[in-house]
Amino acid sequence: MKSPQALGLALIAALALSACQDKAAAPEDIRPVRYIVAGGQAEIGGDSYAGEIRARNETQLAFRVAGKVAAKLVNNGERVKKGQPLARLDPSDYQLDLAAKQAQLAAAESDLAQQQLNLKRYRELLAKQFISQAQVDAQQNGVNAAQAKLKQARAALDASRNQTGYATLAADADGVVSQVQAEPGLVVAAGQPVAKLSQDGPREVAIQVPENALDAVRRAGGFRVTLWKGGAPLEGKLRELSADADPATRTYPARIALSGDSRSLQLGMTAAVALPARASGELKLPLTAILDLQGKHYVWTVDDKTLRVSRKPVEVASIDSDGASIASGARAGDKIVTAGVHLLREGQRVKLLGQ
Repeated sequence: MKSPQALGLALIAALALSACQDKAAAPEDIRPVRYIVAGGQAEIGGDSYAGEIRARNETQLAFRVAGKVAAKLVNNGERVKKGQPLARLDPSDYQLDLAAKQAQLAAAESDLAQQQLNLKRYRELLAKQFISQAQVDAQQNGVNAAQAKLKQARAALDASRNQTGYATLAADADGVVSQVQAEPGLVVAAGQPVAKLSQDGPREVAIQVPENALDAVRRAGGFRVTLWKGGAPLEGKLRELSADADPATRTYPARIALSGDSRSLQLGMTAAVALPARASGELKLPLTAILDLQGKHYVWTVDDKTLRVSRKPVEVASIDSDGASIASGARAGDKIVTAGVHLLREGQRVKLLGQ
């Protein structure tokens, strides 16, 4: 029969063995992670900006004279021809002024005729020595003054005719009227815009560029333009980039000219303008992939065979809103963890969730 001490030792050994077996049977902690392939298309694609289709030439139309709108002759969206009337002002005042200028011209013509007749008589009297040369010269000055007044009256009449013609607002070119604010009864000032004409011709995409993307937009050799309605992508080039930011949005208006025949595009269509993809040699990673420890930067790479992670130090060249540019430490083709980098440990096995 065994002693109590022997039984106690046997019991302790059995418990220790059981604990070891339980610890060995514990399942390995496999953490699911998201990842990207460094240097893939997703990392080097260009930025994209929302825009709308606009005419290259847009004209704000306004009356050249002030007055009260008497008639609106077109509506928004109507196609017009060059010279077609769009709106008219009440011409009453201008017609009265025109009549006054016509009367002034008639008076000037009559006065000149009288002065010329008097000059003829004065010369006849001078030939008979009934008057002096000084009187003839004075009459000649009267004729000259009458001629000047006649020119003045004719110029005033031409100006009045122009003013009367300005009471009708006409289209400067063929196109589409995109805005009309000349409602009957509205009193407008000279030069106050009352309509916008989108002229026929090439179409462009109007976009707003943030200040941190100005250099990239200027350097871009071309743009890829896709329409929300669908269809094949279009190619475009930067035609205009404003030097001043919009005071409301603090972005810079830009125009992207479309290649090919773009006249069939409808004004106001929604479009997306994408910068060209970055060169494949540039390695850019999302900010969520960068692990910052004590001022140094690391990334977690995944081994294709063992699906275990390894922490690698990297040198970050620059950081912007699009991600971090890597100068060294990571290579194109590496599988880089992009989420939960602070929760991993060296050699931990992971499950890839996809990009």
